[in-house]
Amino acid sequence: MKHNTDSERVRLAMKGTPRSIVTNGDMVEVWVSSPTGDSSDSFIYTIPCLNNAQAETIAETWRYVWGLNKY
Repeated sequence: MKHNTDSERVRLAMKGTPRSIVTNGDMVEVWVSSPTGDSSDSFIYTIPCLNNAQAETIAETWRYVWGLNKY
């Protein structure tokens, strides 16, 4: 998997509310509920990381900001 450098990072606007943030190896998965309340509109953001430790740190930060538990 190719990882982006600082100059290649893209900022994405997000609608909906994160409901779960989990690590999957060297990636973070942000499970987001639909902004309209329709379950068919929910989606998952995948954030590639440099390693498992970085993924866990990023996931912990997201969970803290959104007030979510690990599981």
